[in-house]
Amino acid sequence: MPRPVSAAPGVCFASLVSSQIAPPRVPSEPTMARSPRIALLLMATLALALAVAVSPAASANPSKSRLLGGLEDADVNEEGVQQALSFALSEYNKASNDAFHSRAMRVVRARKQVVAGMNYFLDVEIGRTTCTKSQPNLASCPFHDQPRLRKKALCSFQIYTVPWTGRSSMVKSSCQDA
Repeated sequence: MPRPVSAAPGVCFASLVSSQIAPPRVPSEPTMARSPRIALLLMATLALALAVAVSPAASANPSKSRLLGGLEDADVNEEGVQQALSFALSEYNKASNDAFHSRAMRVVRARKQVVAGMNYFLDVEIGRTTCTKSQPNLASCPFHDQPRLRKKALCSFQIYTVPWTGRSSMVKSSCQDA
């Protein structure tokens, strides 16, 4: 049975009851809303950490990771590399004062870079052929074997291509006798 409550003179019964029985404390709205936000933030952080941990950039072999827009090695047999090489040699032969055509002996290194088109960076060992510039079919021309006519050079070419327009341009070209 409930205990009778007696009030002192001048004390209102309602204030006495409210001071003895405190209502249960209900968490304020911001605290309740904060809990799901914190949990969501923690889950997002965990997901991001997991994604970074398993990404190719975090692999055991960092040399295999790619950087968007960065230079990467290219396969010499790739169609784009072959077209860039052909263009570079054509431009080299046009600019050369030599009576003979030169052609690639070997591609030392080929790299590519995706830009608004494609940059190809080619290091090529070229040699003088027996074909004069007036002769067609450069691909079948043998290299000179006579010591006084034999000539080799190591060239670096940067070719910019825009494949969807069919345009190519020589950005840089430098050669040194080999």
